[in-house]
Amino acid sequence: MGEEVSSREPTPDEGLRSVLERFDVGVVVRRMMLGYRQLPAYTRFDLLQDHTSWVRWNVDLLLRWMMHGTPPDEYVLSELREFVRGRAVAGQPIEDGILVYRRGTRMLWDALLDLCRDVDRALLVANADSMWSYLDRYLDIVVDMFAQVYADQEDMPSTAGDRRASALFDRLCAAELPITIEDSDRAARLHFDLSSPFCPFTAELAGGSVANHAALAARLRDTAALAFTEGIRVTGLTPPEFAWAGFLADSRLVLAQDPPTLRNRLSPAVDSLRALTLIATDSPRRGRVSAEDFGPQLLLADSPALADRITERVFGRLIGADTVDLATTLRSLGAHGFDGTATAAALPVHRNTLLHRLNRIEKLTGLNLKEQQDRSLVLLACMWESSPVRRRLASAEGSV
Repeated sequence: MGEEVSSREPTPDEGLRSVLERFDVGVVVRRMMLGYRQLPAYTRFDLLQDHTSWVRWNVDLLLRWMMHGTPPDEYVLSELREFVRGRAVAGQPIEDGILVYRRGTRMLWDALLDLCRDVDRALLVANADSMWSYLDRYLDIVVDMFAQVYADQEDMPSTAGDRRASALFDRLCAAELPITIEDSDRAARLHFDLSSPFCPFTAELAGGSVANHAALAARLRDTAALAFTEGIRVTGLTPPEFAWAGFLADSRLVLAQDPPTLRNRLSPAVDSLRALTLIATDSPRRGRVSAEDFGPQLLLADSPALADRITERVFGRLIGADTVDLATTLRSLGAHGFDGTATAAALPVHRNTLLHRLNRIEKLTGLNLKEQQDRSLVLLACMWESSPVRRRLASAEGSV
């Protein structure tokens, strides 16, 4: 796997080490995640998936190397190898995976410069050649790892089929592009009928691994579906009469599917289906699910900025050291259908204590908890607080 990393490194400069030790890794990662959210090679594969912890793993590794001259050992490299293997099995193009790392090293360098004091920044710039030598050597390790792992995967029919299905799906979603001979050839190899109406779908195996989903996609392709993996989700197209019964026998499966959809609507339709399966998988529901089953949650997911404003409107003035019990009380009230007796018993508090808290809540928030409209705001805010879509979006912004 390329040149072996030496177990002995020159002792880093003491001044540089003290600067690097002052960085808060969580803050550095949050800054980097802002950049990743703008990187198509990241977002088109990892939409709604949380890889913040993996970014932090890499940042920790690099900072330790720079500070203490401790290169990654074989145990650490085995973790990297497993991550890259997961990308390969899930069908992420190798060029996208490498690009994410290349941009990541630049994001790390930029974050370090942006987050330090002027005097520390001058020292970082003065040692730029030394620091970039670490970053470049790590990139060499990563590129070698991707090349080795993807070469091992290259001869696997499931991997080739996954890439072929993903490429054809992207072409079909680009409605302005005509279907070419190459597209027809891909479809023929996959036994997928391009003349049939397209029914977009997403499917998740609750608790399933990347390998489980790769196997599911391969089985779907064996039955003439256009299916490919997106990490722990399978996405694709089927004809209207596709037989799902055998797949739905798996009690872990969550399936969301739309009726026949025009090409110019495929991309937004699949985005909505991804959110639907994410929400459904986080719930006890399994099997077929529809937008009607999770209507309010999907409306919030489709308008996250509005959902955040509603949540701030309901809970913003209740979050604080002296009012934390009020937020908990309001959540419990919503969970118990605004039934005072049930809420008091659940907390548990005396009925008069509950009435006192509700009076304080109404004064602080301006809500009238007897009015249906304000009760609806409370329910929507509680729903958004616990939404898996909100958690994924927060993770993408760098919550650690």
